[in-house]
Order: sequence, then C-alpha cells, then structure tokens
Amino acid sequence: MSQTGSLYEEAQVFLAGVRLFRHREKRLPSLEELAEFTRSSRESVHHMCHRLESLGAVERIRGAFDDRVCLKDPLQAESLREETDSPRMDDEVRRWKEQREATIQNVEKMFAEDSGREKRREMHTQIEERIRQGGREERKSPLDDLFKKNL
Repeated sequence: MSQTGSLYEEAQVFLAGVRLFRHREKRLPSLEELAEFTRSSRESVHHMCHRLESLGAVERIRGAFDDRVCLKDPLQAESLREETDSPRMDDEVRRWKEQREATIQNVEKMFAEDSGREKRREMHTQIEERIRQGGREERKSPLDDLFKKNL
C-alpha cells in the first residue's frame, strides 16, 4: 500500500479491496487475504485496519484463527484527507524509547534498596517476636467482648 502515496489514498485502496473481495468471494476478507488481494504487505494492511478501525470506518471481527474485516462507515475515512503526512517512523521509535526509559526508571525506583529497607526490618522484627513467643500468638477472641458487656 505504500506505493500509492498519502495515507488517504492507502485507506481508499484498503476500503476498495474490502468491497471487491466481498463482491467476488461472497464473504468477508481476512487481513492476510486482503493483503494478498491488494498486493500489499501484511504489516501495512494491519496498520491500515487498526487506523480505520479507530476512526470507525471498518469493523474487525476477531475469530479464533484470523480477523475478518467489514465496512462500518467508510465516510469516516474522509478525515484522513486533511492529514498531510503520517507520523514518521523515527518519531514513533523516539516516543517508544522515551516511554520505555520512563518505565525502567519507575521499576528501578520501586526496587531500590532504600525504599524497601524499612518494611523488611519491620517484618524481621515481627518474625523474631513470634519466634520468641514460641510460635503462639495471643489473639483476642470476639466472644470476650460479648461476655464483658452487660447484656
């Protein structure tokens, strides 16, 4: 699909492919069949399907073995006409790397030694107290409160 040019033109090829496949074969196309039918890569068909699905132009019917595509509201694809350029791959990779770095920093912060040291000390002191008591713990019975009250 990248041969056609703009994102809008790619969307129109995708929608036309769905229409023609349904007319010829009398069934909804899977994404792989649509890629073969439009002579496009599977990745570009998956990308375009996701993009048009988010706009509401197509509906993806997810099955156990494959995903089928049907037209929902093809006029929603007209909103792609205003978009002059799709996001560049470099921008997407940079945004993903920034998000990944932020996630890694959050995880490192959670597992830093200082953040869990106090909790571990508390747990160790509680365990030592239980061991000193011989493993028996005096628990307050809920029945004690009932019998102490003047009923």
